[in-house]
Amino acid sequence: MGMTFICLTQTTFSQINLNWASSFSPSWSNGDLSRTASNINGNSINCTATVTMNGGGFFTGVNGNIFGTATPTVSSATFTVPGAASRIHLTPNYSSNTSYTDIVFTFSAMTTNVSFRIADIDKNDATSTTYYDRVTITGSNGSTSYNPTITKYDAVTDPNFLVISGNTAHVNTSSGMADNTASDATDQRGTINVSFGSNVINSITIRYDNAPGANSNTAAQAIAIGAVSFDQSTLPVSLSNFSGYRKDNDVLLNWTSSREMNSAAFDIERNTGSGWEKIGTVAAAGFSSGDKDYSYRDIRPVGNILLYRLRLTDIDQSFKYSTIVRISSDNKSGGIAIYPNPVRDQAAVSIYSAAQQDLSISIADQSGRIVQTQTRKVFAGNNTISLQFPVTLPKGVYQVIVREENGQITGSTKILRE
Repeated sequence: MGMTFICLTQTTFSQINLNWASSFSPSWSNGDLSRTASNINGNSINCTATVTMNGGGFFTGVNGNIFGTATPTVSSATFTVPGAASRIHLTPNYSSNTSYTDIVFTFSAMTTNVSFRIADIDKNDATSTTYYDRVTITGSNGSTSYNPTITKYDAVTDPNFLVISGNTAHVNTSSGMADNTASDATDQRGTINVSFGSNVINSITIRYDNAPGANSNTAAQAIAIGAVSFDQSTLPVSLSNFSGYRKDNDVLLNWTSSREMNSAAFDIERNTGSGWEKIGTVAAAGFSSGDKDYSYRDIRPVGNILLYRLRLTDIDQSFKYSTIVRISSDNKSGGIAIYPNPVRDQAAVSIYSAAQQDLSISIADQSGRIVQTQTRKVFAGNNTISLQFPVTLPKGVYQVIVREENGQITGSTKILRE
């Protein structure tokens, strides 16, 4: 039996870039708390960025001086954000260690492959408790929330400078660890990479506050956010999973859409080795912002290896294909297999499971550090699980590790990211 989770193939466009210095009209003046960028890069998509402080405090000058250039500022930003021609610099002076600032991006259309960097996540010095910079980042699409993949821009100079957990990154709060980073051309210890990958979103919230242990009345602290790069999602349907497995002599296909816009139908196509043929159609919802489940049963298909894909048709008859679910009747001896290898963005992990359960699939670098973990539901028999690699993950050799619900390692194998 086999199973996979997919990302849709789509036409490749040049990335759109939200440039803090040139995309906003009127431009972002010192001290502004909201601006709208219209028709970004001529792609008919707008973005409103809003900065809101909650819990008490005020925005001070760039260097923490109330008589300096007011923040948020673009033109007078002092920090360097790698790869960004411009950045926005915020220096809040909170009256409480529970105060926070929300930086919210609201797009006029659905976006995907969103990425950016945040610099100067630090503390006053190695032993100070004056402030502990922390950022928490969340994307959303209606009622559905997504967490990005966060990695360190410089994980070599001081590997313990930042602590990353899920969608949160903060400076190391232990006394004697980390300090005040310069965030210039030579010191980027406090900079993170943020990527939402293939998730389709239209809103991003960055919450900037203090990690536990900071002084009750913190001093001025600062971060900088670089340019935001993204693609405009043109897909009528966003699938969160697509799976298939054998049940007796049949094959059961299941898929879930997390968003639909003008969708008409799902055509189910099968390939047994002699080309693709349409075997059925399931009507689509048309419009939905939440999860929508679909299924199809292929009665008594013939073949040891069966390939399935979905043809997603819009109401104007435009269409796109999903990637492929591969269902086989072999690999009952255990272990895992992965293909393609080398891989760029997505690979398929084939594994046999003795029972229905949730498996965790982790990617570890050569030092053994886990850089990503995904959880996937599998069924009894042979499964094929789609593994998405973070776009910010460097090229190199990694270990793919699969664990059962009880924590036991089912299998592991090496893979080359190219």
